[in-house]
Amino acid sequence: MDAEEENVPTKKGGFWRWLLKAAAVAALLVAAFVLSVPWLVTHAPVPELEFDLSPYLKGALAKAVEHKSATVDLDISRGKPDGYRIRATGSLLDWPYSATAHVRVGLSGAEGDLSLSIDGTDWRLYADFAANGPKDWRFAANVKERAVSGEDAVVAEVLRRLAPGVASNLVFTGTLSLDAEGSCTRKRPVAAWTARGSLKDVDATYSTAGGKRIDVGNLRVRFGMDGIADHRDIAPVFPRADFVSAAGFTLSNVFASVRATERSYLVTEAGADCCGGELRLYSLFLDPERLSAGATVFAENVDAGEVLSHVSAFTGTATGRLHGKLPFFLKDGKSLHLKDSYLFSTPGTTGTMRITDAQPIIDNLAAAGVPGSERDNLSKALSNLDYSVLKVELARGEDGEDSALAFMIEGTSTYGKTTVPVKLDVTFHADLDLLVNTGMAISRRKQ
Repeated sequence: MDAEEENVPTKKGGFWRWLLKAAAVAALLVAAFVLSVPWLVTHAPVPELEFDLSPYLKGALAKAVEHKSATVDLDISRGKPDGYRIRATGSLLDWPYSATAHVRVGLSGAEGDLSLSIDGTDWRLYADFAANGPKDWRFAANVKERAVSGEDAVVAEVLRRLAPGVASNLVFTGTLSLDAEGSCTRKRPVAAWTARGSLKDVDATYSTAGGKRIDVGNLRVRFGMDGIADHRDIAPVFPRADFVSAAGFTLSNVFASVRATERSYLVTEAGADCCGGELRLYSLFLDPERLSAGATVFAENVDAGEVLSHVSAFTGTATGRLHGKLPFFLKDGKSLHLKDSYLFSTPGTTGTMRITDAQPIIDNLAAAGVPGSERDNLSKALSNLDYSVLKVELARGEDGEDSALAFMIEGTSTYGKTTVPVKLDVTFHADLDLLVNTGMAISRRKQ
């Protein structure tokens, strides 16, 4: 065996000893780094961070804010008894905020909780989170139930930007709550999230430009959105209200079922109690950009006396039930146009009508050339009428002008001991606003 062969074991042994020493030194360096991390984290300067939120702001939400970013200025300290206490200030969209988080870091990930408030307000969000990597995390956040009103600084500003004309004439109070959660897992390596909100106990009053009022009592609705990756779905909305009152009409037990499509909202069904009966509407498509839509309201079993009390030409009382339909068209969210409509009594049933002032009817008959003696007899007959047919028909004139409201009545009238048959077919011509006391702009002349 020569000298080179004798030195081989020695060289191999030296290499392994050097490797062990290097590993020990590396371990010491890693340990030193790990031990120094708490010190480095709490003492190393962290520059202000800014995040662009514009990709997540679409449609009306994008219009509601001027600044579409968030900034974060961090201050990190050791937490008690463990983890880190992180304080953050900055701006979230248009509002300055302050936040505090407690973060606990382990070998496999981190978890913690967060409290964020909008400066100068009582808006506060609470959240908890956990993360074991960029593809393995989860969070849950909520805004606990709180009172809101038109005087709330955040709500008032958002409403002013979304609908300035509405904001200046709307007074409301209610309660609001929000919840959200999301996650990303190794089995599903894309973000999935849900957000839900609840608005309830809302009482609101809106004053129109013409000085009319619309009152809403105890409105409540839940709303939300679901998302996964780049896909989002708006959850169905089911608003409810105890009543909606406008210009002498009161709708009670108001409800609707609303679903969002790609370009519009579909009201699959809506309804309310009105004039002692029921109103129903089906399959209304509403374009949120144009706010124009048309549909037909079906009336069922409404009280004839209450309906006729809203007609300016009618003075008196009536009993009986009416059925019919009222087509309408909403233009640009500002004007409501009634189309040809009708209400009629149920065949085979009877009702009563006691007209105390028949002069508007008599005047129309006089203009039509009916002799005075016949007009006098008819005036007496209408004061005590039992009808078997009652029909109210609205024929809309061009642009709402010279619309026609026709009454057709068949029955009998008792005057003293005499009972005579009565058949009346009379039509009133005027603008719809003068015929129906709705207080709404249903004529283009009013636009």
